[in-house]
Amino acid sequence: MKFGCGFRRDQVNALQGIATNGFFVFAPFPFSDAFASFLSGEPVVFLQGGGNLGRHIRGKALNFYGQDTFKVNSRFTLNLGLRYDLPFPYTELHNLQNLFVPGAQSKVLPTAPAGLLYPGDPGVPAGLIQTQKTAFAPRLGLAWDVSGSAKWVVSAGYGIFYEPFYNGQGGPLQDPISAPPYLATPQAGFPVNFADPFNGVNEFDGRFSTPMTLLVVSPKLKLPYAQDWNLNIQHSFGTDWLLQIGYVGTTGVRLPRFVEGNPAIYYPGQSTENNVNQRRLYSGCTLTSPPSVPCNYASVGEIAGIANSAYNALETSVRKRFGHGISFLASYTFSKSIDDVSSFNITGSASQPVAGENDLAQNPFDLAAERGRSMFDSRHRFVLSYQWAVPYWRQANTWYQHLLGNWQFNGIVTVQSGTPFTVFDSTDVSLQGQAPEISGFSSNRPNMIADPNSGPHSSQEWFNTKAFQQLVPNPNSPVQQFGNEGRNVVQGPGYANWDFSAVKNIRITEGKQLQFRGELFNFLNRTNLRLPDSDISSPTFGQIHSDVGPRVIQVALKFLF
Repeated sequence: MKFGCGFRRDQVNALQGIATNGFFVFAPFPFSDAFASFLSGEPVVFLQGGGNLGRHIRGKALNFYGQDTFKVNSRFTLNLGLRYDLPFPYTELHNLQNLFVPGAQSKVLPTAPAGLLYPGDPGVPAGLIQTQKTAFAPRLGLAWDVSGSAKWVVSAGYGIFYEPFYNGQGGPLQDPISAPPYLATPQAGFPVNFADPFNGVNEFDGRFSTPMTLLVVSPKLKLPYAQDWNLNIQHSFGTDWLLQIGYVGTTGVRLPRFVEGNPAIYYPGQSTENNVNQRRLYSGCTLTSPPSVPCNYASVGEIAGIANSAYNALETSVRKRFGHGISFLASYTFSKSIDDVSSFNITGSASQPVAGENDLAQNPFDLAAERGRSMFDSRHRFVLSYQWAVPYWRQANTWYQHLLGNWQFNGIVTVQSGTPFTVFDSTDVSLQGQAPEISGFSSNRPNMIADPNSGPHSSQEWFNTKAFQQLVPNPNSPVQQFGNEGRNVVQGPGYANWDFSAVKNIRITEGKQLQFRGELFNFLNRTNLRLPDSDISSPTFGQIHSDVGPRVIQVALKFLF
């Protein structure tokens, strides 16, 4: 039986800001093209962070484990284990962080607008959220030698694994960085004065600069965890061959994701691009408020532990151990991965997706509609890696034997199906406004009226663009306009690559030799296309503008002694 424990203490002292240079967001509004809006100097949003950038983050975590191996008989072995994690939410040395609890008034900082709470307020600990003390993670493993000859082996395992780094702010550390009034992230909405977005006002003098754009953690945030299980059958044959086939499953629970914590309500006939903040649930102002009443809050990016995921795969492999100068491993995986969101601030505030994903849900009141294929879901994947030491002329006598002998060839061949992506509309059809702290581009989607994966699969039109119908903005619509397209329904280009290397050792004297090494990445110089333009409002919608990269050759000569 084995026991163990661990203790970790983290200390991060840093100057850390958010968008300290500021950034503009241009959209197909007020013009139908975002570039036209840029040329005319009419952004829809300007956001900048500033103020006290110094933060002193402290964290600690404990863990314990115990495990035992039971040899039931000579052919059956059972392994049992239990791990316990106790990570404490991260704190800031001077309590420069806050929670967003709509309607609650701070007693620590009474001048704060209702909704902002600080460590020391009733129910708000130093780490903002309660320490979870129930992170027990059992483990089970077994191995069965079916015939007793070790030719056939069945193994299986199950375990729960907690991820402590997202407890409190342990992941992105966004909350203490962006906590007002210590650090302000004021947001200017449309119409924005391009030359002076804040109209001469110093928004970073310690005030609560309104309307505030927040990055916060949910008060209900708990530890995310994964359940992993597998079943494998192995068969060894010959002197150095191994065949394996197995099933692997994983489910993620309470995974962190960004949600809009202050969504805008749609009012037929009254909703426009200019009154988004007045329509937000907790902005502190309404459509009937006089202009002299400022809105306290704009968008609120909340890190909530509400996402889930599921992965199931059939994995097969054939391995030849090194013998007679050759070894290789060939593996094939047939899998499917689905989740509620695949990324966590992957694009930041970029104006377009980098992997076909948006951290922001299309409808903040219907997060269940976001469940779909993971952005990394590659249904088929084959990988072959090999090593071949050429057996000829290792003891060379002639010039051509010296030239052609004593070579070693290595390579990795990868072939996989494409990953999915989502078509979106950069036009704010639903009139929800911008959330630049979460994403720089819209999460609106069009209607899907046909199969987008029916072709033509060319760089000029990768998918059937006519399968999508763009919604026409209608502020008088009786219901808020959302497209019926699901998340990640369009299949991206596949990928095939062969990386090759050749190595030759040239003996000079006893104990001294030269080694020549040539490496060719993308040996066949195949064009592997990236994802197409997925913005239905873009003039290049459906077109692919780039690829992974051409062949790269590296040559090296080493002197070994």
